[in-house]
Amino acid sequence: MNQDILQEFIDGDDELSVHRDYLKKLTIPNVDITISSDIPKDHDSRFAGSPLVSDDFVWPSHDIGEYRFLGQINFADIKNGPDELPKKGVLSMFYAYDEDGEIFWGDDGYVLGFYWPDIEQLHMYPDSANHIQAKKIGFEVGVEIPRHSDLRNDWPFDTEALYDLKDLGSFSEDYLLGYPSYFTLAYDPTPGEGWISLITLTSYDELEWCWHDGDKLMVFIEKERLAKQDFGHLKADAG
Repeated sequence: MNQDILQEFIDGDDELSVHRDYLKKLTIPNVDITISSDIPKDHDSRFAGSPLVSDDFVWPSHDIGEYRFLGQINFADIKNGPDELPKKGVLSMFYAYDEDGEIFWGDDGYVLGFYWPDIEQLHMYPDSANHIQAKKIGFEVGVEIPRHSDLRNDWPFDTEALYDLKDLGSFSEDYLLGYPSYFTLAYDPTPGEGWISLITLTSYDELEWCWHDGDKLMVFIEKERLAKQDFGHLKADAG
């Protein structure tokens, strides 16, 4: 969310404005993701299509079915990004898939991350790896406050005052960092202390993404691992 728009929203609401210091403490960095109609080049950030991989990369699999390519983030595409994220390199993510729906998004290994700091050594995996047309994505650095009352239990005001946030049109349903966002869960999906939201993605028919009957996929990472640029242990939830 654009920081200036958020501040104007808070200052313009009589109930919220008296709690601006409280809300400022809750504000954390996020990066909104926008989907473009442009065809991505090899090094561009994208959803679906084929990923950039190393020479020794082996396409992941699981006992029930296959992994599908979720998308790749070229961190160099994020200009003036938050300190929490790498400044360069490519993160490719894959999600477990099976036609019968036996895979559960809360299982360990539902989303896998592969990070390569040196993209010059990478090449495109053959197009046959994914039949879904790639979507180029862009980024806008901003901030985030909790959008759901379930994320906190100490609100000093009626959270209905925050409902109009969704009508500002100043944030994306897809984003990096920030707070987890969801449709149907009645709890904070963050796995535990020391974990933060890495990426939140909504469902898209054209990408064949249907998380929890059309809801959202939330992927989490431990703060310490992110600081070390270690994406080898991710957890997910959906709803």
